Amino acid sequence: MPDILPASVYLRVAAFVLCLAPGLRPAHAQQAEAYHEWTSMDGKKVEAVLMAVEGDTVRLKLRTGAVVGVPLSRFGAEDQAFAKAAVPAMASPSVVTSKVGVTESGKAGSEYAPDKTWPRTVAVADISPVTVVKEDAGSKEFIYRSEHYEFRCDSKLGANVVREFNRMFEATHLINCKLPLNLHPSPEPGQEFFVAQLYTSKEDYFANGGVPGSAGVYQSGRKALSVPLSSLGVKMVGTRVSVEKSREDNNAVLIHEITHQMMNHWLSHLPVWYIEGSARYMEVPKYERGRFSFTNLDNLLRAELQHRGSDGKRYTMLDLEELTNLDGRTWSAALTSANHQAGQNYTSAMLLTYYFYHLDDKGDAAHMIDYLKAVENTRNKDELKAAFQQHLMRERSFEALKADVKKGLHKVGVEIDFSAPGKNQPASANTQ
Repeated sequence: MPDILPASVYLRVAAFVLCLAPGLRPAHAQQAEAYHEWTSMDGKKVEAVLMAVEGDTVRLKLRTGAVVGVPLSRFGAEDQAFAKAAVPAMASPSVVTSKVGVTESGKAGSEYAPDKTWPRTVAVADISPVTVVKEDAGSKEFIYRSEHYEFRCDSKLGANVVREFNRMFEATHLINCKLPLNLHPSPEPGQEFFVAQLYTSKEDYFANGGVPGSAGVYQSGRKALSVPLSSLGVKMVGTRVSVEKSREDNNAVLIHEITHQMMNHWLSHLPVWYIEGSARYMEVPKYERGRFSFTNLDNLLRAELQHRGSDGKRYTMLDLEELTNLDGRTWSAALTSANHQAGQNYTSAMLLTYYFYHLDDKGDAAHMIDYLKAVENTRNKDELKAAFQQHLMRERSFEALKADVKKGLHKVGVEIDFSAPGKNQPASANTQ
């Protein structure tokens, strides 16, 4: 589970770092770099090189070396004119082909552009070789890099071992790039890679913030996903790291936490039900050795509900007004509540996310996509609530939304009931 709604505010200009594959650079980027001072609409300034203009987004290279994609509308009129004037002189490609992404057609996909429709299959076709950055037995610092991840461990790992669990991290990165939600996964501000901190012993994992019983946890404050090696299908045999079969449950939990990390720039803007619902949703598709399959997704949804303790055909969701108004403290308090309320919260959030992705209106996630676009430009809680009302509620009452959710999920073979309001107590009532 991530640190919900962190107090620190991310630099807005670096909100959407694009998935820039190594070695793929516009020709003009190799020329002398000319830094331009960009001013956002809220007055923040940053010096960066204009790398490309792609539709309504500018790609900028910061002095740190990080490349970020920012909606052009975030800047004032002068900067917008500067970017548009530079377009004719640029040789930036409109599409960059990813060497790791393939769709169901078997063709290479673009890490920059999400699919226009919901993909059926997304798979990592070829994992790039892992680079050994540092191996220091004295300090117990061992650092390895994949295309998008930096793995830091206290034990030496063979390249073949890293390759096995690297497949899951890269595949989860890729699926979050390819979903038609325009999430544009990116490392946290100031980091070139996503970071996974690996622990040889579970004791060290717990001592550094790991939750007992968990297979991994994303900690936004540390800008890293913490994982014990046992969750990655590897174990220590003497001084040798050996590969063993990973449990499916661990895979699901890790995919959940990796998705939180992929959405790190969104966590301070989105409501908690969607933060957790979207991560739990990624546990529904079938995952196997670097491949996510959405084929027969309705069957997979019912199987997920069965896994969560129902018969797969009927589920009692949390009252929708209560669910959509939960704050981070109340959500966290439910994790230790005497009535084990967290389970219903997570599954209800997943089902509501599933509804908005696949069953709302025309079933093309158009309203959720519009909602996320609006969220990019919100500045306060009132604007967030207004975006929710405009794009997701669309003048419906909560009773009308309940009826639509029941009708939509009935079509995929799931009968829904709703709890009476009040299942979640205020955080102060659950904390000592």
